[in-house]
Amino acid sequence: MLIKRIKAKNYKTYQYLDLDLSVEDERPIILIGGKNGGGKTTLFSAIYGALYGLKIPNAAKFKELVNASPKNKETKIELELVFTGRVLGQEQTYIIKRIYMLNNQNKPVESVTLNMNGSIFVYGTATPPSERIAAETQVNKILKANLPEELSKYFLFDAMEAGRLLEEDQLTHVIKQNIENVMGFNKYIQLAKVSAKLQQQAATERLDLEKERKEYTELCNKRDDLKKQKEELEDALQAKLQYSVANKKTYETLKAGKDESETVQLKIKQLEGAINNTIKKTEKYRELTTQTIETLEHQVWIPMLIDKINAELTLVLQSKAKSDINNPNALDYELVKNIVHKVVQSLDLTDVDEQALVYAVINDKEDNEVQDEYAFLDVKEVNAIKEVIKNKLFNNLPQIRQQKKELDVEIEGIPSSQQTIASLMDKATGGNYKLITDYEENEKSISETRSKISELNQQITALSNQINGIDIQIQQEPDPRFDTLVKLNPFFNKVADTLLKKKKSQIEAKMCDYLNSNLAAYEGVIGKVQLSESLENLSFQIFHKEGNEIYLSQLNAGAKQVVIQVLLKVLHELGDYDPPVMIDTVMGVLDKDSRDTIMENYFPSLADQTILLSTDTEIRTDNEYKKLKPFIAKAYTIVRDANEQRTDVIERKYFEVDFVDD
Repeated sequence: MLIKRIKAKNYKTYQYLDLDLSVEDERPIILIGGKNGGGKTTLFSAIYGALYGLKIPNAAKFKELVNASPKNKETKIELELVFTGRVLGQEQTYIIKRIYMLNNQNKPVESVTLNMNGSIFVYGTATPPSERIAAETQVNKILKANLPEELSKYFLFDAMEAGRLLEEDQLTHVIKQNIENVMGFNKYIQLAKVSAKLQQQAATERLDLEKERKEYTELCNKRDDLKKQKEELEDALQAKLQYSVANKKTYETLKAGKDESETVQLKIKQLEGAINNTIKKTEKYRELTTQTIETLEHQVWIPMLIDKINAELTLVLQSKAKSDINNPNALDYELVKNIVHKVVQSLDLTDVDEQALVYAVINDKEDNEVQDEYAFLDVKEVNAIKEVIKNKLFNNLPQIRQQKKELDVEIEGIPSSQQTIASLMDKATGGNYKLITDYEENEKSISETRSKISELNQQITALSNQINGIDIQIQQEPDPRFDTLVKLNPFFNKVADTLLKKKKSQIEAKMCDYLNSNLAAYEGVIGKVQLSESLENLSFQIFHKEGNEIYLSQLNAGAKQVVIQVLLKVLHELGDYDPPVMIDTVMGVLDKDSRDTIMENYFPSLADQTILLSTDTEIRTDNEYKKLKPFIAKAYTIVRDANEQRTDVIERKYFEVDFVDD
């Protein structure tokens, strides 16, 4: 199968597209360049849609697909693909055209026309059912003969997605599906299943006893139900695994973001706590200031006065203490005062100064060696001075001044803290973490689904043993028809396995050869590639020439992409079909060494027609393009006009480089 031309009208960013995709034997590559968002993937989906139809469930979806340019007045989408293919050794040219529009009830309708060398098949939404079924069957048969839709994903694919097929434990499923479908083994597996079903029906007919017939039928039906449940669970498991692979990085990113959000919330609480603490300190400052003002005399002036005369009061106490030490026999002031008072009273000496007389008596004492100049202070007054110095009244003014300085700084920072809180709150509430829950539930569901599949396998085995017991009994009676049916199931399974064994060595040899030349990290050191013997439990292993296994799980993303692309190349060469290969995001996650080997060894001989959709950072004009140029039949650059909301195609040009035939 070769694609000759693609036309599209009013489809997404393309108002009008008419692209010649024909190739030559020695130049099998069509190179189409474009920036991200320019329309490469839309071109990819236009080809796919022309082949297999667009899925448009409602008017809203239709409007999404129609070109949005304000200058566009078209109200329908047209896709047309011209391709060739061989039927019974003869090359046929096919033109398939699909038109989509909204009817009077605002519902999307389809019209399909297929021209096969002049034979035309037409059907549409309004075609009577019987006519539509007949025409649609013919069209689908032609498409299936060239490239069945279920196989298209192996030849029309995104290289980035292809690399993901090797993630987790999907590889076995991918290889099994590839080999069964692409290499034609699947039809024998289907025949084996049909023959098993016919054998069950024949066995039921041969049972004489109603009870045994009923029991046998119930066992077979129950086993069939369990097998159906198992198949549904396996399909569901694959969907869950694909979801897991597709969303793993997003989950990890969101998970990290959630942890960051929790840190942000903690930071918000800390900032809010600091602001509240400043407010509380301000309130205490106001209370202290008010209290100080109300007791200003006691809180300020008296303490200040005491500070001023502190030295004098200390000298008084020191002098009194010294006087007491040096005059152990000194007269007691109070005692002398009392005696003097009594003498003056008894002698009626009214003109005498009692206080002066007391000082004279004390100071004139003959054995009084040290004069006490503070003798006039009685004990209570001396004790009062001691208490004043010992328990000073506290002056709050220094504390108030210090608190004011601290509060000024903290209050000045409040607006900045509030702004930071607002920014952090925006950041904390900006993420949608629903995917985290969905992903974790999906991982849990994967484990549960695997357990259910294991349980079903056990139940199916148990039922099969019971059914086999009845089959053995039935087989003892001669019946050529039944005997033939009994042999058909293992026969078709054996045919599939025999074909695999015949192809097995070819697949292994080609895989080994291509990996040695394309897998840069292990170039020339791969000793063998090994497939298992049975399609039922298919496995795939790579071994170093020294004998140790090279585990796929340990390969980086770029190497995994190379492995899956090499597998597709081998299946393409050995399979029943010869379709074109169309690759979007051609370099995926390849490193420099892998890019070089892919350019030299992979793309030039990949298929009879290879369409590459690339950015200028993948196939670069100064490097990879030069290596591919001898194999390029045509080159285009697609450019999106954001203002006009349309994509245009520049012919014979790959970005800024003109394509000139050598």
